[in-house]
Amino acid sequence: MRTSRQRLGSRRQLAVLGAAAGLVLTGCGSAPPAAPAAPPTGTVAVEPATAEAVQWTDSVCGALVPVVESLGNPPEFDVTTPAANRDAFAAYLAQAQAAADRALEAVTQAGAAPVNGGAEIAEEVRSDITELRDDLADARSHIEQADANDPVAIGRAVVAAGNVVGAAANSAQALSAIDGDPRLDAAYAEAESCERLRNIDFPTV
Repeated sequence: MRTSRQRLGSRRQLAVLGAAAGLVLTGCGSAPPAAPAAPPTGTVAVEPATAEAVQWTDSVCGALVPVVESLGNPPEFDVTTPAANRDAFAAYLAQAQAAADRALEAVTQAGAAPVNGGAEIAEEVRSDITELRDDLADARSHIEQADANDPVAIGRAVVAAGNVVGAAANSAQALSAIDGDPRLDAAYAEAESCERLRNIDFPTV
């Protein structure tokens, strides 16, 4: 399982890149971690890792791998080229947003999880990915609206985007709708894509 230090790698990288613009910002700490999903009401029986459950869970994790890998590769920040910085970060966020769109489509096509209450689980996963995609779109919009001739404004937008990216990456890797749910916990542990997803390391600066 990834450590909290590893999961914060992407946030730290983008914060450092924003600081390169010469910003000293207060109140721009890392976004708080997403609240864990509420446990299902009543008693939920532990279900074995059937081949169908492993395949479904593997497809969900596999859809999210490109999202997290994309988020872990932000562009360099050069204080001498504010317009280029804005364009590069807008393109970076657009790429991650497109990956989230593809992940949402893949999870939708996968349908309900092959376990009791599987439709609700699939809907929760889709909801989480939709929120992630919308957050990335909002961060991208703020980057694109920053004055291309104002490195401070662009730096602020980058730092804000860094908080969004860190929270988005954590959300994509945590998969709270699946990990820890007794109906899919065994399948999550066996699925190769899930192991790959939770072990993606972000580069640090």
